[in-house]
Amino acid sequence: MPEGKFCNKTPITTDEQLKATLGDKGGKQYYEEMNHLDVDSDKLWASIQKTMKSRTKTWLEICAHCGLCAESCFLYQVNGRVPEQVPSYKIQSTLGVMVKKKGKVDNAFMQMCMETAWSKCTCCNRCGMYCPHGIDMGVMFSYLRGLLYSQGFVPWELKIGSGMHRVYRAQMDVTTEDWVETCEWMAEENEEDWPGLEIPVDKEGADIMYTCNAREPKHYPEDIAEAAILFHVAGENWTVPSEGWEQTSLSMFAGDWECCKDNVLNVYSALERLKPKRAIGTECGHAHRATVIEGPYWAGRPDGQPPVPYIHYVEWLAEALRTGKLKIDPTKRIKEPVTLQDSCNYVRNQGLKDVTREIISYIVEPGYFVEMAPNKEHNYCCGGGGGFNGIGKYREQRNVALRKKMEQILDTGCKLVIAPCHNCWDAIRDLEEEYKIGIRWSFLKPLVIKMLDVPEHLRPTEE
Repeated sequence: MPEGKFCNKTPITTDEQLKATLGDKGGKQYYEEMNHLDVDSDKLWASIQKTMKSRTKTWLEICAHCGLCAESCFLYQVNGRVPEQVPSYKIQSTLGVMVKKKGKVDNAFMQMCMETAWSKCTCCNRCGMYCPHGIDMGVMFSYLRGLLYSQGFVPWELKIGSGMHRVYRAQMDVTTEDWVETCEWMAEENEEDWPGLEIPVDKEGADIMYTCNAREPKHYPEDIAEAAILFHVAGENWTVPSEGWEQTSLSMFAGDWECCKDNVLNVYSALERLKPKRAIGTECGHAHRATVIEGPYWAGRPDGQPPVPYIHYVEWLAEALRTGKLKIDPTKRIKEPVTLQDSCNYVRNQGLKDVTREIISYIVEPGYFVEMAPNKEHNYCCGGGGGFNGIGKYREQRNVALRKKMEQILDTGCKLVIAPCHNCWDAIRDLEEEYKIGIRWSFLKPLVIKMLDVPEHLRPTEE
C-alpha cells in the first residue's frame, strides 16, 4: 500500500509537511496508516550492516541471559517483575531478532519493537552498571530506535518533535524572531526589580554563551529571566545566540540520526561565530547529553569535545557559589526536609553527582537534606526520560513508570523535590498530578534567587 499523508518514511523537512502532520487529530490517522507500512527488509539489513558497530554485535552475542540486569530496571520493578520487562529480554527479542533474521521482519514485529523501544526503556543506562559483562541495553535501544525511525515506525509526537527541529531548529515552533523577542520581553519584565538587567544577544567574545531548552521560551520564559538574573548578580559577561540557542534533541529520542547531527552543528556554529570562552547549558539532562556528551561524535569532532568548554548549569552554579560570585543569605536557606532528583543524563552519564550536592550545601540548612535511596549514579530514572513523558500513545505505561520515583520520594518523607532537569521536573509534576502525594518541585534557579544576598548597588532604588 502506498505511504499515507501522515505516516511516511521520509523526514519532515518543510513547514507544509509539519502543519499537515500536526493537523492529524492526536495521531489517530498516523497510527492507522502505520498498520499498512511495508518493511523495506533490504534497506533495513543494509543499514544494520553499515551502522552496527563491533561493540553492539559483541554485546548481543555475549549476553548470558542470566537476568542479573532485571532488578536494575525500574520498569521491570513497577510492572510486576514480568520476564518481558527484563532488559536483556527486551533487547534480544527486538534488535537481536532483527539481526538474526537479517532484516526480514514484518509490520507486526516492527510495531512490537516500537512499543518496546519507547514504552519499555527510557535509555537511562542504569542496566549497564549491573551487567557482569558491562552490556548496556540503553545504548542498544538508542540504536534500535534509529533503525525503527528509518522505516517509519516511530511514535507520532517524536516524529513531529524531530520534524520541528528540522524546520525551526527547535523542538517547538519557536522561530528566531520569537526567541529574540522573548529575551527582550523577559529583560524588560524584570528590569524594575533588577536594575541594569540585560539579556545580550549575539555578543561576540563573551565569557559565557548560554543555551537553553525550547520549552523555556515556549512555556517557561521566566526560566530565561532567572538565568539572566543570576548571571547579572554574579557579574558575568555573557550572551545568548540568536541562532543555535536550542540545545535539546527530540531527534535523539526519536532516533533521527541525521537530525541529531544537524541540531548539534547548529549550536556549534553559534560557538564558532560568537567565540565565547565557554558555554553553559540550562537545567536539562538530555540537552547536556545531546550537546556535550554525544554531540561531538555526531559532529565528527575527533577530540570528542565541543568547540569550547561546555558545562551544565549545575557546574556553573556551584562554581559561582564556591567563588563568592553569588552569596546566600543564611537566614533564607531551606529549612524543611528536601530531596534531590539525580538526572540520568548528567549524573549517571557524566558523573556530576557531587556538584549538585555542593550546591545543596549552600542553599539547604544542615540536617534538612534527605537523600533518595538509591541515589547519585545509582538513582532511578524519573520515569519519563527518553521521550516517555511526551508520547500520548504510551501515557498509561508512563504513569505506571512514575511509581518508582513516587516510592523513592515518599520514602524520604520530603515535600520538596529539587529537580535540576526539565524531563525530571516534568515527570515529577505529572507524578503529583496523577498520584496527588502532596509534594512540590523546583529547578535550582528560583530557589537560589529567593535566598540571594544581593549587593546594594544591584538593588532597586527606593522611591
